Amino acid sequence: MADMKGGARGGFAAIFFAYVLWGALPVYWRAMSSLDPLEVLAHRAIWSCAFTFLLLVLSRRAGGVAALLQSDRRALLSLFASGAVITVNWYLYIWAVNSGRILETSLGYFINPLVSILFGVAFFKERLRRVQCVAIALALCGVLAEVAHLGRFPLVSLGLAFTFGLYGLLKKLSAVEPMTGMVLEMAFMAPFALAWLAWRQSAGLSGFPYPLSLTALLMGAGVITAIPLIVFAWGVSRVSMTLLGLTQYTSPIMTFLTATLVYHEPMPAARVASFALIWAAIAIFTAESFVASGRIRPHGVCRNG
Repeated sequence: MADMKGGARGGFAAIFFAYVLWGALPVYWRAMSSLDPLEVLAHRAIWSCAFTFLLLVLSRRAGGVAALLQSDRRALLSLFASGAVITVNWYLYIWAVNSGRILETSLGYFINPLVSILFGVAFFKERLRRVQCVAIALALCGVLAEVAHLGRFPLVSLGLAFTFGLYGLLKKLSAVEPMTGMVLEMAFMAPFALAWLAWRQSAGLSGFPYPLSLTALLMGAGVITAIPLIVFAWGVSRVSMTLLGLTQYTSPIMTFLTATLVYHEPMPAARVASFALIWAAIAIFTAESFVASGRIRPHGVCRNG
């Protein structure tokens, strides 16, 4: 039992670190706002593939990729699916950030934990306590308040929430070593990215050759993408989906602060109410989880983390 607790703590720390890095990303993508979001996305996939493969070679684990390619079709299909899902998530995020909709991305990642909790209940039979259900209902009210404010469903927010929630589910279901999985996810996506960049260049639509500073940012996208994803994949297999959902609030809080304090996106009263409801839900959920962690025994009906 002590080892299990230690593993859960390590998983929590890894996931928290990944979300801190993700929370700082809007500033990085805004520095490349002169480029088409799809062009940034294509470079992100290519350089992520190159960087993770280099890490794999340096760690002398490249043989795992070859072995997986030869032996496990189901795992390969899962990795192709997770690679496609995270690519869609990346595009939505880059496009929204460079379209001045950072607050919508923040809302998306506030909704994301609800999706993770939903998946935990549906796929892993994780059970929620009564106060947790109240907190989730309050958060849903916050989402509905945002719908009322916008006059439409927040498709960017919902798209980000469900694509990343699905990515987390696929990684939890997969038994593939994190770095190997990341390499193959990006290897599946990189040929499409290269083909698209080649077509764009031949059509005279590309910004290539880029200024040196922009080239460095595009190459660096591989590093800032791969590291949190590898850390996240390592940690997600060691915690419950409910605890994963709770930890995910780190990133949207940072994104919210960036949008309001750095880029001064407007916060009308209706949107303040929406976020206030979600923050209240976070406070209730967090307080209840800490209290419950001290009083629920391993043989109890429900143990979420």
